[in-house]
Amino acid sequence: FGRLLVQDFKGRIKPMNTLTSELLRKISRKESLEGMSSDHVMLGMLVYPEDWSSFPMIKLGKNERINEILGVSGEYAAYNDFFFENGKYKLTDVVSDAHAKKPIDRGTFEKELIKIDERLNICNMIFTGRLLRIFPVENDPNNTWISPREVGHNHSEQGEMNLAENFFPAYRQAIWEGTKTKDFELANKLIDELGKYQKRMSGEDIIPSDRKINMELFLNKARIFSRLGMYYGLIGLAALIMFFITVFNHRLQNDKVLMAFVGLLGLGFLAHTVGLGIRWYVSGHAPWSNGYESMIYIAFTTVLAGLIFARKSLGGIAATAFLASIILMVASLSFLDPEITPLVPVLRSYWLTIHVSLEAGSYGFLMLGAIIGILNLLLMVFVTPNNIQRINRTVQEMTYISEMTLIGGLVMVSIGTYLGGVWANESWGRYWGWDAKETWALVTILVYAFILHMRFIPGLRGNYAFNVASLFGFASVIMTYFGVNYYLSGLHSYAAGDPIPIPSWVYYTATAFAVISFLAYWRQDIVNRKLANT
Repeated sequence: FGRLLVQDFKGRIKPMNTLTSELLRKISRKESLEGMSSDHVMLGMLVYPEDWSSFPMIKLGKNERINEILGVSGEYAAYNDFFFENGKYKLTDVVSDAHAKKPIDRGTFEKELIKIDERLNICNMIFTGRLLRIFPVENDPNNTWISPREVGHNHSEQGEMNLAENFFPAYRQAIWEGTKTKDFELANKLIDELGKYQKRMSGEDIIPSDRKINMELFLNKARIFSRLGMYYGLIGLAALIMFFITVFNHRLQNDKVLMAFVGLLGLGFLAHTVGLGIRWYVSGHAPWSNGYESMIYIAFTTVLAGLIFARKSLGGIAATAFLASIILMVASLSFLDPEITPLVPVLRSYWLTIHVSLEAGSYGFLMLGAIIGILNLLLMVFVTPNNIQRINRTVQEMTYISEMTLIGGLVMVSIGTYLGGVWANESWGRYWGWDAKETWALVTILVYAFILHMRFIPGLRGNYAFNVASLFGFASVIMTYFGVNYYLSGLHSYAAGDPIPIPSWVYYTATAFAVISFLAYWRQDIVNRKLANT
């Protein structure tokens, strides 16, 4: 069942396993449910709708008002919980009110309510079979596929029409019998016949190859990027611990330990490269065309920058692995959908590979410089008259690495912005239009050009000033990426006026960085005064 091809509502033909994975993540925010895979869950909903409509699987969140309206407790509700005994929908009025408000006026309750209503509608479409677009329409110029409920006059041959009309009832009966006898040979045979029917009605040029299907199924099962997030995190934590130990006890320094961490990070980078390559092959385009793909690509360039510039520094390796882990974990958040989507017409250009790879790739380099900056400031906080020479030597080494990564990032974002103007001229007939993304890309270039030239200004020289600037200068990158994409409307925006709420931890993190910067300056000033007096 997972290998059966299906067409989504964006026109992409993909294995059923991909569709079921996407639907289960949207409905339950999980990869599996009660030990069952997404294929098991969706097949159960199709074959045993009465049982599954009573199972609590629809994610509600933590809004108590919604729980009160539905009359349930906990974070999950069953499909039947949304309806009164007479069949009336419990959320009719509140959902209508939520949709009536402008996106900018919607509060947390309204936004969560709209998401829950969408999850319920997805469940309804699964129960009714409307999401199973598995039957190609013969001689259709748009290569449209339809669900069992839409089968009708689209088939010219009586035999073909009978197969389409009778498939789902026969397959459901085969699953029922197979559940009792533990023999699913008939069900598998029906799937094989439907696969041949799909190829016959669509043509070989429309159907993905067996190799591409196998690759996509492997990508779904392996979950390379979410597992790499944990892998990088473990490497980063272990390397960070060893880094602080060696800083405060130089006798424990060992080149073999450093090489071991570099090797482990290299293995992760190799798996990361393979994952991006498979996603590129499956999607047919460069894997940095949406929010999720750009995040996993930025994590890739972060590790690349670390292996190039920080391979001789344990602190640099720790910062690289830890940062890559954070990026991949952020990519797994609910507002970034890992779904592979077709490219919009304006992105169907070789410039996507060139321009976006440079722009998004530079963020990894610049972000690594920011992480090294906070790591250096933390070391400065713990400086004492006894260890000041050792810490200053380490901070100087890390600052050199940070400066190299910032230079690499500045070169990439500058070239990427220049080439973006060339692409803009081809797409929209003008090189520069002061679009929000274009403007903030220019701001980022100016900010980092200033940071890298601070050493020529007498009052801004020194490791402390550079590391503070590299840390807070990254705010321009955050605004260019997240701010423009999700909060401002324009040609490059994903949200177009419907921004996601700013998490509270963002404010806490910014405050913590400011406190650390102040403490680092204060400690260094105290220690330098003591040394001057002695």
